[in-house]
Amino acid sequence: MKLILQKFNKMDSKIYKLLINGLKFCFILILFATFILIRYQEVHNLNMFYIGFSLAKSTLFFIVFFIICAFAIDTIKSDIKK
Repeated sequence: MKLILQKFNKMDSKIYKLLINGLKFCFILILFATFILIRYQEVHNLNMFYIGFSLAKSTLFFIVFFIICAFAIDTIKSDIKK
């Protein structure tokens, strides 16, 4: 856990800014998916459930993707500087 926190602290500012913006975008998408799933409870349209659930799964994938890619790009960039 300390290693991950150290990598966050040493991350390049541009990459960190991109990571934060990506996570904000994913947060908005997950809120939209939650809204769709709440609407499903009221309407009981099965298509709304599939759309909301698929959007939530995709958003969680994007969150993991942003974090992993930020670490990978930062590692590559720091290795090139050496």
